[in-house]
Amino acid sequence: MSGRPALRPGQLLRLAWHDLWHERWLAACAACVLAATLAPLWTLWGLERGVIGTLIERQDRDPLMRELVPAATGANRFDAAWFERVRRWPEVGFVIPTVRSAAALVELFSEAANAPVAVDLRATAAGDPLLAGAAPPAGRSLVLTEEAARRLNAKAGSTLTLPLQREREGRGETAALAVTVHSVLPLAASDGRAALAAPALLEAIESWRDGYRVEGLGEAGSGAPPPREVHPMFRLYATSIREVEALAARLEAEGVSTHTRAREIAATLGLQRNLRTVLGLVAAITLSGAVIALAALQIADLRRKRREYALLKLTGHGRAWLVALPCVHAVAVALVGALLALGVYALAALAINTYFAAHLAVGEAAVRLGGAGVAAGTLAAAIISVLPALAGGWRASNVEAADELREQ
Repeated sequence: MSGRPALRPGQLLRLAWHDLWHERWLAACAACVLAATLAPLWTLWGLERGVIGTLIERQDRDPLMRELVPAATGANRFDAAWFERVRRWPEVGFVIPTVRSAAALVELFSEAANAPVAVDLRATAAGDPLLAGAAPPAGRSLVLTEEAARRLNAKAGSTLTLPLQREREGRGETAALAVTVHSVLPLAASDGRAALAAPALLEAIESWRDGYRVEGLGEAGSGAPPPREVHPMFRLYATSIREVEALAARLEAEGVSTHTRAREIAATLGLQRNLRTVLGLVAAITLSGAVIALAALQIADLRRKRREYALLKLTGHGRAWLVALPCVHAVAVALVGALLALGVYALAALAINTYFAAHLAVGEAAVRLGGAGVAAGTLAAAIISVLPALAGGWRASNVEAADELREQ
């Protein structure tokens, strides 16, 4: 049976606390070293997450940045099976069939406006990013962008006139649709002069312009339009800007060319990667310096306490005790240093966010550090404190107690 005392956590913590209090000024210096290391790193990391993260979030919220516009070559035709398959792709946030670009250009008249307004009529449905959470229109109702509504002096509930012209059998024909304004998109979700409508309304307009007879647009026409089995165009949005390039490549592999904002997206994401690389290098250099400084402090502290460690070893305390004691010191110092650093970071973040408040929207921040960043920094502080403590504790556990006490 060994005569060495067992490593009891409560006893170890009490011994560590009394020793730490005895060496409180040296411990405070070590905590300040950690705080001086962590505070600027947390601030820089918060700036990266705040400034670049906000820019990426803004682009993610902007449907135009996530839109893939099909090339208007007229060579492709997309059937219901194609749309069903594409909707299941993980990169796709929204897709809907639509009519030819020329058929979607219409004019709207309003009694409250002095002149007609040309708008781009777009098919929409639930989940459309352009709706910004609003309910989709149905029947002969439209959702107007802010720009279109302003020019038409229209609001929700207003009645507008949509005139149509066509050439059929050498004769010019006209028709008109009375449409109502379902809602008006907020400025942040607006996309120039456009109107969102149910797909059936766009298909009816296209069929009438193609010469067919359409209910509600008069009796003239060369018969009812045939069932629509394929569509010439589509509207498609990626789930995020990070998926746009991969989604465009996937469509290209199927022979579908698209136009995207990939260059702008790549510039933003590239800036984020470069900043993270620089921050990684700065962190490595800074943490290396902190490790060296802490190692010097702990080695000096252990050398002064060689007699105390010799007494512990002589009274039967084993290697576990002699290694655990400086490690507990190191963890305590790391926690204090992390708290000091967090306080300095909070003051710096408050000052920076206040300075840039005029350029930020509600919920945005120039400096933003989540709980994961705080936890990672605290863990890093503990690691760089414990590593030299482990080495020093192991060295102290190899001290010959009798020789050390004889020299004293």
